[in-house]
Amino acid sequence: MPSAEDRTTPREIRNFATLQLGLTGAFLVALFWVCGRTDADYPPTWLAVALVVPILLAAVLAERVWLRASPLPADGDRARLKAAALDIYTSQTVRKMLYVEASMLPAVIVGFVASYGGWPIVIAGFPGILLLAWEIWPSLRNVSRTAAMLESGGAESD
Repeated sequence: MPSAEDRTTPREIRNFATLQLGLTGAFLVALFWVCGRTDADYPPTWLAVALVVPILLAAVLAERVWLRASPLPADGDRARLKAAALDIYTSQTVRKMLYVEASMLPAVIVGFVASYGGWPIVIAGFPGILLLAWEIWPSLRNVSRTAAMLESGGAESD
């Protein structure tokens, strides 16, 4: 078991979410400028829909991440249960982040390969960054969903 110094804290999770949102947003803005902003024609509707479909798929997958946690044992040490719950929440946050960021990659590829300028980045990047914020920010919604799953066996995860 990792030492107390190696444990993730709630503050570190918030800092991680803030950093990821900032870096992803800055990366998308930079790609938008590199790909030519909105100087090119808007892509056809079928392509716009095809760029949003991975975002929708990522939303479904990210919404189901908390269901994969096993309930904590009810008879465990309170400090260990709290540490285990925080570790599980951290891994869920990273998994959701990976789903959402991977769903924006097709737009980046299309932005570089096709002649639609930065439009593909806007089409997938805007809903993608909103979804990323919704899924990885340690809001009451996200924390309570994980806590409900972990505490379903009678344990207190704090």
